[in-house]
Amino acid sequence: MRYVFLIALLASTAAASDDRAVFYGTWGTEKQCARALIKPGGTVLAEPFEIRPGWLRQGRTWCRLNWFPVQPREDGFFTGANAQCGEDAIRSYFLRMELSGNALMLRWDLSHSNGPLARCQD
Repeated sequence: MRYVFLIALLASTAAASDDRAVFYGTWGTEKQCARALIKPGGTVLAEPFEIRPGWLRQGRTWCRLNWFPVQPREDGFFTGANAQCGEDAIRSYFLRMELSGNALMLRWDLSHSNGPLARCQD
């Protein structure tokens, strides 16, 4: 009986991972995807968001992601993740990800969001 439960658990985890694959990749605005200078004459580049199974990265900022289930929507997909970002001081966010058509919105809290973001050509 234990083996049946373990196989069912592994199968459901694999299925959930496949659903999240629509969010994986490199996402950004035109400037972010081109890694253009943020300010003319400056030294800091606009960085896209890179999303992978266990993490999200933008430039030198990394976030560990603990994913919630993916919900299909009429025009795309919705999911969330507990994002723990930083190195020395960890900040936690309930990150909402909304994929509508080919546009991704990242909502960190009520006052901060990124998007719409397009998939960057790698």
